[in-house]
Amino acid sequence: MKKLISILLFLFLCLKGYTQDKYTQDPGKVTQHEMTLKEYPEDPDAEAFVIYDLGEYYFSGRESRGLLLFMKRKIKIKILKQAGVKYATFEIPYYIEDRDWEEIESINATTYNYVDGTLTKSVLDSKNIFEEKVSDKVRIKKITMPDVREGSVVEIAYTISTPYYFNMRKWEFQRKIPVVYSKLRYRAIPYYEYTYIAKGIQKFDEFKSEAQNDEIRFGQLLYKEMIYDFGLKNIAAFKDEEYITSEKDYMASLDFQMSKINYPTGGSKQIMTTWPEMCNDFLKDADFGKYIQNSEKEAKKILPALNLAGKSQIEQVEIISDYVKTKYNWNGIYGKYATSKLSDFLKQQTGNVANINLFLTGLLKASGLEVYPVVLSTRKNGMISEGHPFQHFFNYVISEVKIDGQIYFIDATEPLLHFKNLPSRSINVRGLVVKPKTEEWVAIRQNNVSTIQHNFDLRISPEENNSEVKAIYMSLGEDSYIFRSNYLGKDENLQKYLKDKYKIDADTVSVTTTPLDKPFIFSFSFRHPVENSGDKIFIHPFCNLSIDDNPFKQTKRTLPIDLTYLQSKTYKSVINIPKGYKIEHMPKPYAINDNLVSMNYSVINNSDKILVEASYAYKQNVYDAKSYISLKMSFADIIKQLSEMVILVKE
Repeated sequence: MKKLISILLFLFLCLKGYTQDKYTQDPGKVTQHEMTLKEYPEDPDAEAFVIYDLGEYYFSGRESRGLLLFMKRKIKIKILKQAGVKYATFEIPYYIEDRDWEEIESINATTYNYVDGTLTKSVLDSKNIFEEKVSDKVRIKKITMPDVREGSVVEIAYTISTPYYFNMRKWEFQRKIPVVYSKLRYRAIPYYEYTYIAKGIQKFDEFKSEAQNDEIRFGQLLYKEMIYDFGLKNIAAFKDEEYITSEKDYMASLDFQMSKINYPTGGSKQIMTTWPEMCNDFLKDADFGKYIQNSEKEAKKILPALNLAGKSQIEQVEIISDYVKTKYNWNGIYGKYATSKLSDFLKQQTGNVANINLFLTGLLKASGLEVYPVVLSTRKNGMISEGHPFQHFFNYVISEVKIDGQIYFIDATEPLLHFKNLPSRSINVRGLVVKPKTEEWVAIRQNNVSTIQHNFDLRISPEENNSEVKAIYMSLGEDSYIFRSNYLGKDENLQKYLKDKYKIDADTVSVTTTPLDKPFIFSFSFRHPVENSGDKIFIHPFCNLSIDDNPFKQTKRTLPIDLTYLQSKTYKSVINIPKGYKIEHMPKPYAINDNLVSMNYSVINNSDKILVEASYAYKQNVYDAKSYISLKMSFADIIKQLSEMVILVKE
């Protein structure tokens, strides 16, 4: 028995040593395993994987610039497939303001390849480092690794130095490719305290904190460091990419937020506040609360011209919001604070989200309505961590109006949306209502259904193997907004959209102009081929324009399915039976009606016409993960039914 245990122990130690030798963290070195590996065992479909991603954050003094925050990072990636070459391009953003700046230092990178059995190294040339100006204050270093191909290993190391201690970079453990090992070491000093927010992490594989005995001196400062290690191993690729708010909400990451400053001379400053205190700060700010107050004053000149007398409160909201939408243009920039003075905004008639919606709030307030600004984080920006009151989470602001106990959320940035509808970027998120000394959160939902009704009239020409199709599309909600945004008053714009999106060569397009709360209606005609085999004609009732690709492609799902808004589609087709032909086959009626989706499919033969109608609808706009496979199977059935053909045969 002892001998068996000894043998097992020996084998364990051998295997353990072999596992450690698979990969190396030594700079400038690669292992044979790294170079010869053809696929990642735990994820054979992976295009590439991260061998290691190691970081170290620490403070250090520079005589010319004072105490700086340094963020070192070194990454090694194995490219497994040609499609994975894109992971050998790196982008490093940095910030510049006035007399201070961030700096990207010590960029060193190498590509390793096996060429004719010999290991080759291609060192990064500075010519392959490009700089892009994103704005006056933000730049991006773009690094393209040399000689990257399938089978390459790439290694890069760089350091960011910054005087902006608030800009400590989030550490992202997880990526869209697997990660073997990711670790961050943070060397804390007593002058700056940070709160860290871990997302997508139940437990660290490595976590330790250790006080250092050695003292560090810089100028008049004398301090000791506290070292924190955060590590994760064998991290799966993030694949739940469809139907989510933001990848940021779910990918394993560590976000540091400064919470307190301790001054060397004594005393401290609390950075982390409370939500009620934050609301007060918003209302005192010149570019938020005072901007609303100034807008109220300006309203005295504007409101009398809007003929609000005798109007109901909801009518007043519509008139005022339509006024702002049509007169003032959104410049495409998000923000919770106005970026220009009210006087400049009124003169230029353009501004960011806050310029427009805080101005709207002021006008609504001046008309006597109960209205409050609501700050939020847009879907792509990620969810708010409600246990951590930091302003930087928010990047957007809208108005909340209360009328007879009913709440309306208003956003005046999109002139092609009805005032009761919000753009999709701000739906299914939670917002903070900005009231004095209050913490009030609201769930921002859109209960209106987005729908398209497709009507087709088909006249078959057997001799020409096609059909002349007259189509009418009627849409509401988000679908209506998409069509209106492409139309913009020009029929040819819709023709191009139909060509690009649906491969339809529309002969003519005619739009029926309607108010924003009514369906957007347009008609067009086109030719659609039919399959003629001998004396039979095979006809797709909906001209191959019904859904034909299952939107749910994953084999499993761990995250909620967020569709943003309720959706439905309807198809109606009239097939005119050509002379000399009769019906050989018609699809059978079909129906689904459960707690996830509904579908109805019917076919009627009416003398010389065949009437085919189909519709499907989602029952929810957000589903839990366990419903995913059922949704996928339901849509497989729906697609199969919608692809059914009508067969005509010569009499």
